[in-house]
Amino acid sequence: MNILYLDSSTEACTVGVAAGDRVVTDFEIAPRGHAEKLMPMAEGLLEAAGLSFAELDLVGFGRGPGSFTGVRIATAMAQGVAIARDLPMLPVSSLRCLADGAWRRYRSAGGRGPVEIRAAIDARMGEIYRASYLVDETGAWRDLLPEAVTPPTFSPGCGEPLIATGSGFGRYPELLEEPSLVRGEPEALPHAQDALSLMARSGKNQWIAPDRAVPEYLRDNVAGPAR
Repeated sequence: MNILYLDSSTEACTVGVAAGDRVVTDFEIAPRGHAEKLMPMAEGLLEAAGLSFAELDLVGFGRGPGSFTGVRIATAMAQGVAIARDLPMLPVSSLRCLADGAWRRYRSAGGRGPVEIRAAIDARMGEIYRASYLVDETGAWRDLLPEAVTPPTFSPGCGEPLIATGSGFGRYPELLEEPSLVRGEPEALPHAQDALSLMARSGKNQWIAPDRAVPEYLRDNVAGPAR
């Protein structure tokens, strides 16, 4: 299966292409360059993978939460590709993508479950987008806290070792002051590598038609200043 993924839900632009077993990705911090950078990044990765847009089977996009403007840009660009080629789409949570990246790095360092993973993105205005997950000893995931926009706090932990990842922890470092913390990643941002891994593990029942592709803002007010 050939997959294209686009995400600009944070200050980073990240794009990935999976062509069978081959995965190529790009990542760049560009807080005000999302609209200019995403599609050229996609074109470059498709060329590197030896694919054309016509050979794609699925288009994924970072549906948020995150920057209102960035989420809209990635959604619209991915939607345009999918509509032009009559392709299904798959939305990916920026918080779950962050958590998957943290879990990947933790395992690479020799860690294993059970572990609680907290993901937080700075939402400005004194708030964070946050979620938390439990990964058990078999590697199975379970939601502990659903995605929400909240003041910078988390509920008491579940008693397992704790991983904290995302810009919310960089903005509010006091959230890292937990005795059970085993790994803190306050500068982490979603990466296409982890989104493509999530997509590969998703079933076709999660695919959607392009006209159903919508951002997940979490906040009711989406008319605030661009980030």
